[in-house]
Amino acid sequence: MIPDADLYSILLSFANKNNSPYVKTTTILDYLEKSAKIYSKEFPLWRKWTQNKVATFWAEISVLTEEGKCEIPPDSKNEQIYVPSFFTEKLVEAYKHIEERIDLPFPSEEFLKIKLPENQIRRLSSDSDFYMILDESKNSALPFFQINFPDNFGSAMVMLCIIPRQLTEIALLKVQNYLNRLGNKEYAYQKLVTLLPGKEVYLKDQIGEITTKPLALYKALEENGEPTSTFWANFCNLIKNDIKRKHDRLSMDIATFQSVHILEVINGYYKSMYIKRQEKEMAFKNLESCLAKPPFLYSMDDIIKFTGANGSPLLNRYTPEELEEWIRRKTTESKNNELPALLIMKGPDRVEHYFLFKDKTLAFCTRLLTGARFLVKSKITKQWSRLILDFKKELAMSDDEEFEKVLQKTAAKNCPELISLLDDPKFYVVYQEMERKESGIPSSTRFFNKGKLLPYSSLLLLQRRDLLMEVRLALPIWYSLPIISSIFGFFMRLSKGKKTSKQATTGEASGDLENQTGKSHTGENKALAELELDMLPPGSTMDPYLKELEDRWSHLLDKKAREDLIYYVKFLVQDSLRRSLKLQKQFKPTKEAIRQLADSIILHNQTLTSMSSRDALRSYIELYLVKLLQKPR
Repeated sequence: MIPDADLYSILLSFANKNNSPYVKTTTILDYLEKSAKIYSKEFPLWRKWTQNKVATFWAEISVLTEEGKCEIPPDSKNEQIYVPSFFTEKLVEAYKHIEERIDLPFPSEEFLKIKLPENQIRRLSSDSDFYMILDESKNSALPFFQINFPDNFGSAMVMLCIIPRQLTEIALLKVQNYLNRLGNKEYAYQKLVTLLPGKEVYLKDQIGEITTKPLALYKALEENGEPTSTFWANFCNLIKNDIKRKHDRLSMDIATFQSVHILEVINGYYKSMYIKRQEKEMAFKNLESCLAKPPFLYSMDDIIKFTGANGSPLLNRYTPEELEEWIRRKTTESKNNELPALLIMKGPDRVEHYFLFKDKTLAFCTRLLTGARFLVKSKITKQWSRLILDFKKELAMSDDEEFEKVLQKTAAKNCPELISLLDDPKFYVVYQEMERKESGIPSSTRFFNKGKLLPYSSLLLLQRRDLLMEVRLALPIWYSLPIISSIFGFFMRLSKGKKTSKQATTGEASGDLENQTGKSHTGENKALAELELDMLPPGSTMDPYLKELEDRWSHLLDKKAREDLIYYVKFLVQDSLRRSLKLQKQFKPTKEAIRQLADSIILHNQTLTSMSSRDALRSYIELYLVKLLQKPR
C-alpha cells in the first residue's frame, strides 16, 4: 500500500502511531525525505517533497494552521506539531465498534491511554452537570465531556455529537446484554411488580422489549410521560442497588452500572422536558381561554400581559419566540379553504395589530352593537331633544332613509371599532362559514340578509318612530301637540327676531341655565342653604356627595357609556328646571317642590324609570337641582 502524500494525513497517522497528538518536526521531515525518494518516480504527488522539502513543509503547515487542522505550540520552538483531531479520531474509533465490546465499560482516558487538554473537555462532577450538558449540547464550545460515575464505578469519555440518542442506545444495549447473559429478567420483573403493583402486563412488555429490541425503547423514553418515567426510575435504581451489593464485580457489572446511571439521568432529563411541555401546552390553552373571553379583541401588548390562574404571567411558561410561532400558526394554518382560527383585525386605531378568534367574531360584533346602541341612542336623543325644545325638526325625524344615514354617521363617529368590523371583508367571510355549519346562525346574531348588511336600525334595534316617541314623552305634553307646538314655535321665532339688548344681558338667548337665572333674593338663598344641609349627610359636602350618588345609580361598566348617561341625566335636570322657571316666575325652592320636580323628571323618562337604583337617582336629582338653584340668576 502506497502511503498518502497529503501532509495532514501523514501527521494524523504519526499521531495515532505514537498515541499522542504531538508529532516531532524532525521525524516528519525525515519520513518525507525517505518516502519521496522511493515513491516520487512512480507517483507524481510525492515529487513536491523531493526539492526544498522544508519550505514546502512549512508552507503547508501554515495552511493547515489557518484551517484549524493543526497547531504549533508557542513553547515548542517549531520542533513539534499539535494535531487536535487526534482525540476525536481516538474516540470515534473507540465507539465505532462498541457492540463488539458490549461487556466492557464505556471508554475512558485510562482505557484509551490518553490525557485530553483541559481546554477541550468538561469534566462532570454531578448529575446536575450532566443535565446541563444534555440541555446545552447543541451550543457547547467543548467537543468532549467526562462522566464521573458514583461509588467508584469509573468514568466515561463521551463526544458531544453522540448525545443524547447514540449514548442512550449504547446504554440500552449494555443493559440488554446484562439481563440476557445473567438470565435475571424474571428476577427484575418480580422485584418491579412489588414496587409497581397493578402494572404487571406493562412491566412484562417493557422488560421483554429491553431483552429483545432495546433500541426501539428510545422514542418512548424521549417522549417520557407516565408510566415510562416511573418504570425507568425504578428499574435503574433496582439494577444499581443489585450491582452495588456484589463483592466481586465483573467488567459487565461496571458497564451495566454505568449504563443504568446514564439512563437514569437521561430519563430524569426527559421527564423534566415532558413536564415543561405539559406546562407550556397548559399555558397555551390558558392563552386560548384568555383570547376567548370578552372583550375578544386583543393587541400583542395585551397578549403579553396575560396571566394564569395563579396570577403569574403566561410568558414565564413559553418564550417570546414560541409565542410568535404559536400566533403565526394560528393566523395562517387553515382547513377546507376556510379562514384560520385566529384573525388579524383592525383595532380602534384602525391598525391591523389586533387578534380575534374566528368563532368569537359574531359574539364580538354583538357586544359592540350592544354598546353602540346606547351611545347612538343617547347622542340622537340629545340632538332631537334640543331641536324639539327649540320647536325645530330635522329630516331624519320623519324619513327612514335619512334616519339610517344619521344612525350610520353617529355610529361611525362614536363607535369606530364597530364600523371597522362591519367594513372588514373577513367579517362577512366568517359569517358565511358559520352559515354553512349545521348549527347555522342564531337569530340573535343575524347581521346579513342575502349577502347584504342589515340596516343600522335593525342592527342597533333603534326604530325612528319609537325613538321619536320616547324623546317626546320625556318633554312636556305641549311639545307633542302639533297646533300648540306650532304656535309656540311661531312666537319663539318672533321673540328671537325682536330681542333687545336688555334680553341679551339677562342671558335668555343663551339657553344656559346659569345665564337664564338672575340674582336670588336673600330669603331664597337661605332656604336653599337649609335644603342643602338637610339633604347632605353629616360631614359631607355638595360635590363629593354628588359623586358618591353617581356611583350608586350609574352602574355601566363602559366608561364612555357611563359618562354619557350622567351627562344625559344632568341635561334633563337642567332642561326641566329651565322650563319650570319659565312657567313659574316666583318658583319657591321648598323640599316638596324639589321632590315633585325630581319625580316628574324620572316619571316622564322611560330610561330613568327602568333604572334599578331609583332612590339614589332621586336623591342625586334633588341635590343637583339645589346646586343649580344656588347659582346666580
